[in-house]
Amino acid sequence: MTLIRRVIASAARRLQRPELAATFYAGARQLLHEEIAVEAVLAALLRRDATYVDVGANRGQLLSRALRVAPDGRYVAFEPIPALAAELRHAFPQVDVRELALSAEAGTAEFCHFRTMDGWSGLRRSPEVSDERGDPEYINVTLSTLDAELAQSSPRLVKIDVEGAELDVIRGGQELLGRSKPFVIFEHVVAAAALYDSPSEALWESFRALGYEIFSITGEGPFARDAFIASRSIVNWLARPPSS
Repeated sequence: MTLIRRVIASAARRLQRPELAATFYAGARQLLHEEIAVEAVLAALLRRDATYVDVGANRGQLLSRALRVAPDGRYVAFEPIPALAAELRHAFPQVDVRELALSAEAGTAEFCHFRTMDGWSGLRRSPEVSDERGDPEYINVTLSTLDAELAQSSPRLVKIDVEGAELDVIRGGQELLGRSKPFVIFEHVVAAAALYDSPSEALWESFRALGYEIFSITGEGPFARDAFIASRSIVNWLARPPSS
């Protein structure tokens, strides 16, 4: 997805007017369908008291929608940017907000925070964002894993949107996924994943090894390995656990 298209889509999400983006380019219509589908998935899967985990919560765009669906649920949100983590704590006092970046292993790392485009921030800098456009700063963040953070939890749904590092998050959550078998909403953009040496086939194989099937968030699938690798227009996906 080109920079201008992702910027338009991001602006539409923040304005809560996704239909505006669809007037600019055909790909935005796909994103609009995906936005609608994500809300439908939340409504279908989250019981009123379900546990929901948001990895890469940003400003709580999806978190706020989940809270409407499951007001009595338990919520854990991970956001490594200090200012955004503080903002989340203020906006969602009922949510367990953890100022962490999730990965395959615990530790510390440098993190590129785009101060004017925080949704593009990550453990690897996106080459699509210039200094002038993104106003980057480099901060040190603490890394942890899904397995370490949620050893005592059994979430119903996990959302992962970490600008290309999704495979590392999955690798750090093998025990959790195998034990609790949550549904997983995840973003996968080939160009972003390439920054982490995370090819599409490795992501597909990680889920399949645990018995998961992969669908587009709008319901197509399950996707075989080659079909998942070949698909470039879909951004948001749903991994369905075995025996669901």
